[in-house]
Amino acid sequence: MSTHASFRQILNEKLGNTQEEASIYQGEIKSDPAHMAFLIGQIGRFDVRSNKNTYPRSTTRPLRKAHVLTASEALSFEYLKTHNSDLSGAFTEAELKKAFRHSAFILHPDQGGNAEQFVELKAHYENLKAVLARKTAAAA
Repeated sequence: MSTHASFRQILNEKLGNTQEEASIYQGEIKSDPAHMAFLIGQIGRFDVRSNKNTYPRSTTRPLRKAHVLTASEALSFEYLKTHNSDLSGAFTEAELKKAFRHSAFILHPDQGGNAEQFVELKAHYENLKAVLARKTAAAA
């Protein structure tokens, strides 16, 4: 048995073709290597099976409660939110840091910003970091 014949047999078994369907493909496999590549691609598609006990991940995240902010902390939050609208009221430390870095890039004097605004931004960032520190201290 030649290599092509054994390949055709394996291919027909994997695709679940009957003898009639196999004879249709047989001429095309000998003459058209591109069609053979297509059929090889079909083998992988049929062999993939998913596990029965795996479930897709949920795309929605549970909502977190917004932080309770004092008046000065609310002012700091609004200042940071003016430069980064992605910051939510229930921000995490990573989200706060990302918002600060984005705002710092805009307001830094080397980037065309103002030095006073940059110093003010740092003060607002430290003010909001205190909110997170207070929350972790209360949880511990």
